[in-house]
Amino acid sequence: MNIEQKQKELDLTYYWDATIYNFYVSYFGDETVIEYEDDQEKYWRVTFLLCGKVKYTTDALWKNWRDYNVKSLKKTQLGYSAQNFTLIPHAKDKNFVECRIDLGIMDITIVCRDIQIEHLELKDAQFFWQDNETVE
Repeated sequence: MNIEQKQKELDLTYYWDATIYNFYVSYFGDETVIEYEDDQEKYWRVTFLLCGKVKYTTDALWKNWRDYNVKSLKKTQLGYSAQNFTLIPHAKDKNFVECRIDLGIMDITIVCRDIQIEHLELKDAQFFWQDNETVE
């Protein structure tokens, strides 16, 4: 993977301050996904493939910060926003890239072999927080 090219592709999604819709790890850590807003009709999905390391910290450990489950929040309550995606060569294996991601109240480090960027239709999406949006 060409790291400089992939960084340019990420930067062209104009992620700065974008609302994060979801973050999840699948297949025993092999794939990691971050989904974030683009506009009223589309969103971005960045999938990190063949992951060798996924490490993250959240605001749950912050003193006097959070005493609720994120899964119960509405979209407007999430508070996660894209601040920075930085790609650097992995120190131990040139076939991997280290991805440092700042989502404001969450920091993520992912070591992976490839990154897939998709621009998807929002109307076709299913996010965990959509179930919390219905009016009672």
